[in-house]
Amino acid sequence: MNGKGHDTVCRRCGICCEKGGPGLHHEDSPLVENGNIPAKCLYTIRCGELVRDDIRGSLAPLAEEIVKIKGQAGKWTCLFYDRQEHGCRIYDHRPIECRVLNCRDTGPIEQIYDKARLTRRDLLTTVAGLWELVEDHERRCSYAQLGAWVREGTLENDAFKQEEAIFETLRYDAHIRQLAVEKGGLDADLLPFVFGRPLTETIRMFGIDLIKRNGAYGLVRSRVRQGK
Repeated sequence: MNGKGHDTVCRRCGICCEKGGPGLHHEDSPLVENGNIPAKCLYTIRCGELVRDDIRGSLAPLAEEIVKIKGQAGKWTCLFYDRQEHGCRIYDHRPIECRVLNCRDTGPIEQIYDKARLTRRDLLTTVAGLWELVEDHERRCSYAQLGAWVREGTLENDAFKQEEAIFETLRYDAHIRQLAVEKGGLDADLLPFVFGRPLTETIRMFGIDLIKRNGAYGLVRSRVRQGK
């Protein structure tokens, strides 16, 4: 509910925490740099990904990336939410979105929601060689390019016209993640932050599924278009 004069005391219902971890803003940078929020607890929703805007209640591709706190065990529930205690494990170091959020008056969070968002560039440019790798991944795994290939449609045998190009992108995405861990010594828990979510998962937002049939992978039209 939006408006003035509403109770500002949190009732600890946990609904906002169950919907997902907060996006980070420039004001939250010290929390990551000081280790209050470890980078391995973050993931990146990349530019062009289809996401649900909880403020506006709609699905839309991102114009700019968002760095968010991960969910718990494959669910959206914020990693730092304690269900038993109905509280936050990092309450004294919680991000600004959590500090301003009041589910009975959404005005304050609406004012900051899409402003001054923290990005990977803000946190990774000082790590020698890593930012260059991220930029190369962004170029070769562009959601804009993937979307364009998908929109070219299919052939008479239902194979996508640009299926090989799509598969090459999926292969590169998987390869660079493996290489960063095995050769670069990157903690595997950092992959969703450094490179975003795997394309084999997010490609469903284009309305297609990656399937394995008779020992070979293929792409098929999906009935469900998904977003964060």
